[in-house]
Amino acid sequence: MSRSRSILFFILVFLLQLAITNYLNLGPWITISLIPFLIVHIPLQRSPHAVMLSAFGLGLLLDWLSAGVLGLNAFAAVMAAAPRLPLYRLLVNGEREDAVWFPLLRETGLPKYFNYLLALTAVYLAAFILLDCVSVRPIGFILVKFVASTLASTLPGLLLAYAFQRRS
Repeated sequence: MSRSRSILFFILVFLLQLAITNYLNLGPWITISLIPFLIVHIPLQRSPHAVMLSAFGLGLLLDWLSAGVLGLNAFAAVMAAAPRLPLYRLLVNGEREDAVWFPLLRETGLPKYFNYLLALTAVYLAAFILLDCVSVRPIGFILVKFVASTLASTLPGLLLAYAFQRRS
């Protein structure tokens, strides 16, 4: 896929996330976020500082354009962007990180890609839910929301990865 088509796909996924945030209300139990999918698709050659800054800008833009708490998505996106490269080395393949622009589903395989996306989504949602619910909700609610939201956010990410793979 060309670089301009990748950027267009990135923008469309962000607009989909904005629509999900503003118009899809699944109650207090589930939060769907595609931001971890977007963080996965930031090129691996970028420095960790640049990735965290990009994630912060992405989260802040989402916070600003949606009706959420300003800084909540930005904080969670930075928390997910920070361990991105170590998680890639651990879960996908540390030997080929310089040869890969970003991990694609067909190159890494479904189990490795799923684990990588699941780990980044879990880090993102742990930061998001803890900051959003701490001292307001009981721990049982927080745990159920974390598990349900992690699964509900990882599955659309896999579908988008499959769509991205089909386009490239």
